Amino acid sequence: MTRNNHQHEIGTETWLAETGGRLDFAQALGLATAGFAQTLRELVSARQTISHDDSKRQSARVSAASKELAKVLATQRERVLDRQGQAVLNHTARTYLFGAALVSDEAFSRINHTVAVVAALAHDDGLIHPSKAGDCFTGDSATEARIMLNQLGAPKGSVDLARAAVISHFQPNLPNNSGVEAEMIALGASADVMGIGLKKIDSALQREIWDEWPDLGFISQVRVLLKGERSRAPRTRPGVLALSGMPYLLRSSR
Repeated sequence: MTRNNHQHEIGTETWLAETGGRLDFAQALGLATAGFAQTLRELVSARQTISHDDSKRQSARVSAASKELAKVLATQRERVLDRQGQAVLNHTARTYLFGAALVSDEAFSRINHTVAVVAALAHDDGLIHPSKAGDCFTGDSATEARIMLNQLGAPKGSVDLARAAVISHFQPNLPNNSGVEAEMIALGASADVMGIGLKKIDSALQREIWDEWPDLGFISQVRVLLKGERSRAPRTRPGVLALSGMPYLLRSSR
């Protein structure tokens, strides 16, 4: 996922607060067009050959990320399991680790990993626990990220970064000036849910991640969750992106 150059665009905290995540016609058309283009690019792209050096760098980033994930899960695992279940917990872990594989070394070095882990763990919580009909699920997910970071004693700046990453992740183009944490979560979530980017990850590294964090029927579960979200909040991003073919790309590249 890439950043666009518009100001006050969809996917920001201010936009969510003002609209509840509801899109007007022009926004919906632009998002659907971007979603269709993203889907088409992925379907026609060839699997990439990963060089030995790139494979080593991916593995090093994922190894470091796994340690950061374990630190947060030491205190937050039971909360995530109670609220989301094992299949979704595994998805959130894969989101973070696939994101680590897909970002550059330079971006990875700038990531606040406590923020990124919590954003990954919380990013789908609102799909399971929506609080207001018609509003985007990412608002509730962002609230869950805030709760978790408060439990960890994180400063307000970290909470703001995590909320921004959660709110922006569900769209083909990230808001302008999005942080590296948002980039990591968006890349990882797209890879795990839709398969976008999996062709860029070393196959042996992928197998290691799948073995440690197995699917457990997640794709079937997320289909149901997204269908419910489209019914509950049809004017938000899940409903619009469904028109651009997103439901039909779920993990198709694996």
